[in-house]
Amino acid sequence: MRKLTMENINKNQVDTIAQFKILQYLKKELSIYDFEVFLYNKNTIKVVDTNYQSGYFWYDSNIQMVKFSDRKEAELEKEL
Repeated sequence: MRKLTMENINKNQVDTIAQFKILQYLKKELSIYDFEVFLYNKNTIKVVDTNYQSGYFWYDSNIQMVKFSDRKEAELEKEL
């Protein structure tokens, strides 16, 4: 897992197309700069808010949509 800097976010510096699509979604739908953003795996981005609550956004290529879960990491890994 790698934390993204503001420069990474501004320049869309991610590792996969799925991460790019998620980051674009987050920039459009959220105030992304209010969160810590992490590349969790090749299809998932983890965000942490100011209350240290985590959320996971992943790209479902079958339906070409970004999905969200607030479940713990181990539960999310089973689903992916």
